[in-house]
Amino acid sequence: MSSIAGSYGYIAPEYAYTLKVDEKSDVYSFGVVLLELIAGRKPVGEFGDGVDIVRWVKKTISELLHPSDAASVLAVLDSRLNGYTLSGVVNLFKIAMLCIEEESAARPTMREVVYMLNNPQLKALGQSKVLTGSSGIQEANECDGYNPTISAVQQIFMIEEKRSFNASRSPD
Repeated sequence: MSSIAGSYGYIAPEYAYTLKVDEKSDVYSFGVVLLELIAGRKPVGEFGDGVDIVRWVKKTISELLHPSDAASVLAVLDSRLNGYTLSGVVNLFKIAMLCIEEESAARPTMREVVYMLNNPQLKALGQSKVLTGSSGIQEANECDGYNPTISAVQQIFMIEEKRSFNASRSPD
């Protein structure tokens, strides 16, 4: 058992329940940092009382009408983040989601995280329970080499959302 030093928002859930930490508690904190980078938000304070970035991300992606890896990322993505490939950000998001698993034993080790970061082509990243929907939508990193930038995909996504909204408002 180790002692803990840290800030609210980065502390793993098991510490709140047991006051014990292990090497995977740091993995949780790293996952929070990755979510901060992707979402462009602080870990606490922007989401209401008792809601941190982890809860906000999980709630946001659980409310998607058509969940997929790309839709999950776009739902939480910092609009200032441009010039990165969608598949690259999707892979980073998947790693973050693995790191913030509620159960410590379900999280990867930091060695595994580093390996996944250095090898983004791994199909094992599709194993995240949060991102795998029942719709069977093709993974973003399996799209025949087509790798659009974030800004291009955001524009397409916004157009589709507007069409969907307008269609729902039209009289029958």
